[in-house]
Amino acid sequence: MGWRRPCVLGRLFPTGGRGCHATGLFGGKPAYASAGVVSAAAFGALRPRRGAPGRGAGRIPGRAPVRLGRGGRVNIDQRPDLSLQQHLHLTTELKQGIAILRMSALELSEFARKCVEENPFFDDDDWVEPRHPLTPDRYVPDVSADALFEKRGHGSPETFDAERSDMSQRSFSFDRYLAEGDTLDEFLLDQLRMQVDSPRAKDIGEYLIGNIDGSGYLRTSVDQVAVALGAPEREVARVLELVQQFEPTGVGARNLAECLELQLRRSGKLTPTLERLVKSHLAEFETRTPASIARDMGLSLAELNEALDVIRTCNPRPASQFGSPSRPIWPEVVVESCGNGEYEVSLQDFYLPHLKINPTYRAMASNVKERDAETYLKEKLKEAESLIDGINFRHATLHKIACCIVEMQVEFFEKGYDCLRPLTMVQVAEATGVSESTVSRIASGNYMQTPRGVFELRFFFHSSAYRAADRVVSSISVKHRISELVEKEDPSNPLSDQALSEALAREGVSVSRRTVNKYREELGIPARAARRRS
Repeated sequence: MGWRRPCVLGRLFPTGGRGCHATGLFGGKPAYASAGVVSAAAFGALRPRRGAPGRGAGRIPGRAPVRLGRGGRVNIDQRPDLSLQQHLHLTTELKQGIAILRMSALELSEFARKCVEENPFFDDDDWVEPRHPLTPDRYVPDVSADALFEKRGHGSPETFDAERSDMSQRSFSFDRYLAEGDTLDEFLLDQLRMQVDSPRAKDIGEYLIGNIDGSGYLRTSVDQVAVALGAPEREVARVLELVQQFEPTGVGARNLAECLELQLRRSGKLTPTLERLVKSHLAEFETRTPASIARDMGLSLAELNEALDVIRTCNPRPASQFGSPSRPIWPEVVVESCGNGEYEVSLQDFYLPHLKINPTYRAMASNVKERDAETYLKEKLKEAESLIDGINFRHATLHKIACCIVEMQVEFFEKGYDCLRPLTMVQVAEATGVSESTVSRIASGNYMQTPRGVFELRFFFHSSAYRAADRVVSSISVKHRISELVEKEDPSNPLSDQALSEALAREGVSVSRRTVNKYREELGIPARAARRRS
């Protein structure tokens, strides 16, 4: 068959005969769903294969539907095309509800007080002072998982010299936050909001910050976060790198070596020798003498000691200046023993006002005739109802999650740390019928008062499990036992990681030396050489 080179505009928009006409544009008649005849070559179409000329159908990106007709010509059909797409948009009410879930009791109290003052739909006398006077002697020390096992401060002579730490890198905002007594989470979240615009990156960053403990260490892994959020590991790793650049320097590290490296790099002190020492030889001080390590590194003993002096200017607990023991917390969940292994879980809401809608203003919102006033009153009414619904949902969810934790950890409340079971947020989410992200938001910053003390809810979540003689114990139980063994050791002959591993094995808990080393670093306990005293 023969092919012609047509005039494209003439074929697409003819001024007479049959074809597509656009009123007023090319002087033709109104456009109907008629067919214009255009050569396939006008669109750069491929020649039909020999033996099958003109057969098949094609579709041209960005143009009307196209069919190959007889003689290799193209038939253009014009017709309306409808498509249904789903987009996720967070309403203002949903955003506020998520924010309320993340609030601690103290934060929620301040937020509710502000809303009562600004919204006319709440009565002025709705705010009542707490039924229990919040005097300092009623405050409970801020207890986190690491603080429970902390026996040695990093400021002691045999560990690290925090007083000699280079504070010149601290920003004015860091000092301001410390002076105002803000929490580590608040400080990190403020930095995240300033540096991240992507909603997805913010979600990942908030999840990571929610898993940073009171010492400043990240207590989860990149792959676990990726699975929990359904995000690529590479994206999670990028956000973690950003968080690790926040103040205080060293925050977000996953172990002691990474924490020291972050601080040395930020201060400009990280030399190749220090980097090699921190990454490859830090754990060797457990079992080897400084002289042998210096020999392997090709250093003199004096050069090694100089390197160690630089390392000792770092802070092994970068977040230690946040959340001091004097900072008050309000344990919202109260667990009381009823005997026979049964416990009652209740919520304390003395810190909140008795919120209710003013009936006069509600009626006014329905009857007002002025458009601006009607819009204002309806918005304020919606805000008031949204706040009440958000607080009620938070209370119900918190109570449900707390009951689930108590039920799953009842042996801990009966017998102590040795019986603390491995528990994940996924397990609690499945048992309570809420999402894992909701469990994570509730568990962070909310505290539980129990017969064994006051704990943050996320203290009860840990996935590592070790089988003892007659039970399964958690990583928290193992850490607690390591801390006890170190506390009772002979200062002149401290226990090595291998000795700690063997001591645990004699008690029926099989933990490798490498795992003991990891837990010791997470607890902030120095290496054997640093603990030795003459």
